[in-house]
Amino acid sequence: MRRALIVTGHFARQARRAGIPWLADRMGTAGWHITFATVGISRLSMLLGDRRLEGANPSPRPGETEIAPGLTALFGLPLLHPVSLRRDWLDRLARRPMAGFARWWAPRLAPHAAAADLIVVESGPPVMLIRGLRSAAPAVPIVYRASDDVRLLGLPRWLCDEEIAVAHLLDRISVASPILARRWDGHPGLAIDPIGVPKAALAADPGDPYPAPRARVEAVCAGTTLFDMDQAMTLARLFPDWRITVIGRLRTSPPAVPPNLRLIGERPFDETAAHIRHADLGLALYADRPGIEYQTAQSNRMLLYRHFQRPIIGPARLCDPALPSILGYDPRDPATIATAAARALALPPLPEDTAIPDWDLLFTRITSTARLRTG
Repeated sequence: MRRALIVTGHFARQARRAGIPWLADRMGTAGWHITFATVGISRLSMLLGDRRLEGANPSPRPGETEIAPGLTALFGLPLLHPVSLRRDWLDRLARRPMAGFARWWAPRLAPHAAAADLIVVESGPPVMLIRGLRSAAPAVPIVYRASDDVRLLGLPRWLCDEEIAVAHLLDRISVASPILARRWDGHPGLAIDPIGVPKAALAADPGDPYPAPRARVEAVCAGTTLFDMDQAMTLARLFPDWRITVIGRLRTSPPAVPPNLRLIGERPFDETAAHIRHADLGLALYADRPGIEYQTAQSNRMLLYRHFQRPIIGPARLCDPALPSILGYDPRDPATIATAAARALALPPLPEDTAIPDWDLLFTRITSTARLRTG
């Protein structure tokens, strides 16, 4: 049996079906044994009320837990994990104590790394663990899956610099977006590995999840990574006859939410997919920051909107001439938001987007990097 170590901030079983859990599931069906290490949560974050554990099922337990045949969960709580203190000088001062995160995890990951045929590390705090993994397993291929641009995740600048500093230790740098890929121009292992959708899981229609009576327009934002609540509030106020449903975990909720803005938290994947299937409009409410353009190719929600042939509105940075279903606006200008919404709703029925692959493509490309055991 081939063995893989996956190091990520996600849980193997969680309501939000992000790319790495899908990859782990697909590897499991192909006969791999997966050790799924969830890192990036600490005793301090738990003390401060870390809500990420709410989406995990089963609730994680420290140490190793076999949660299914061929699937071992690895979880632990170091004292600290890498976070930004929102001031560069504070981040520099905190770097040394936060480096304890890597020292804490190194001996816990080392035996799994050495026994693996493949190591997959996802972007974010796991970047800090790459040096230790390479030391523990010098002959095992390491794939770095850059699911997000770490520079936009509110992480310390030194961690963003570390992502580039460890690139020479990686066998494959796997990204979906050509825009994000520019960060590693010239790396011999750089690969454009597009994300996909689980087409078999999306074939059945579980029914309309929206409460009756339906609003004139049912708009859904199916995710809250890099989410801009101000855009949601503006849309709700501009279009009181719409119902805007936001799916995903929020750090805080605004004190006064318009009655047509529905914040429903994390939902199982099937329910999220049903909200998109039966929506009139997909919302890409990403914070309007330079660099966010990579999400057009790298966002699960954007691909699901396209799979279900929903028109999309969001900041103009997300627009792509090859994707006419995305209509852009300036989040600071309500008139442009109204124009984008009108244009999106006036689009004729969209054709099937045959460019979207199944998740199997990502599985095939990433596992192609695995070593072949000898002896």
